[in-house]
Amino acid sequence: MRNKKMLLALVLALVLTFALTGCGKKADNNEVADGEWKFDRPIEIIVPWGPGSGTDTTIRAWAPLMEKELGVTIKINNVEGAGGVKGGEFYQLQPADGYTFAMNTQSHLIAAIDGTTNYDVMADTVPVIRLVQDTNMILAGKHVPYNNAKELVEYVKANPGKKPTVAMMSIKGIDGAATIELFDALGVEVNFIPYSSGAEANAAIMGGHTDMVLVSPSDAGAYVESGDMKGIVVLAEERASTMPDIESTGELGIDAYIGPWRSIVAKKGTPEGAMKALAEAAKKVNEMQEWKDWKQSMGLMDRPAFATLDDFGKIWQEDYENLKEVRENNK
Repeated sequence: MRNKKMLLALVLALVLTFALTGCGKKADNNEVADGEWKFDRPIEIIVPWGPGSGTDTTIRAWAPLMEKELGVTIKINNVEGAGGVKGGEFYQLQPADGYTFAMNTQSHLIAAIDGTTNYDVMADTVPVIRLVQDTNMILAGKHVPYNNAKELVEYVKANPGKKPTVAMMSIKGIDGAATIELFDALGVEVNFIPYSSGAEANAAIMGGHTDMVLVSPSDAGAYVESGDMKGIVVLAEERASTMPDIESTGELGIDAYIGPWRSIVAKKGTPEGAMKALAEAAKKVNEMQEWKDWKQSMGLMDRPAFATLDDFGKIWQEDYENLKEVRENNK
């Protein structure tokens, strides 16, 4: 009897040992023993803006290339509203399982500064990849009497009772911060006119109801070429490759350079292996000629952008501090 009990105990011990060994071959959440991560089902990316927005356009150009690199499909889920805040809050309700990520821009940093979210953006968000760095520029309607930044300043000085109007979709977001920084640097007072969409704002400019609007150079080309609008200034260190005839703030010595970057972030608690695997695949996509060609066509090769994990984490914190200063200076 005693021998039988000892044999049974030995068998149970062996079974337990094999079970533990089997578990050790593959950790939870697809993280294998050597620390690598293998995606084996679709990834979802929450986009806090609607279809056709700059952020949406960027991720839809990038996602098919990542699908080829990772071997899984990527689902784009647009959750728009409140300048990106609604999508950010929706993302915080999703599982931190390594298969759900979100797009962010500096608008989310501004939301953190203003305290307009129901979650702690800085504590609950992990910056993973910065994909692109876009540029802003000011367009004006053909009805205005100025054609560049210098003439704009001269016009305002000569007509102190007339404040130029600027169409604005998100005064509390990154567009608002960029516009305020520019006109403060120029010493020009303007009135902001809210519009619900870029199409509505552009129609107002062309109809002569509003004087200026903030757009990206890639969106400005058709309007400038048609003569319906004219470029006033590009908010960048150098002129935009797609708009070489328009002066930049850098060459004019104007301290105003804010342009939206577009990034992928993770929810706090997301497995580190998943973030690293996504970042490593993104590095390979960043070197693909197809991706470079698309960025070139959109004027997104003009400014250095790509960064992952540690580097992007530093950029994330630095931009937060800079935007906080801009916000405090305009209270």
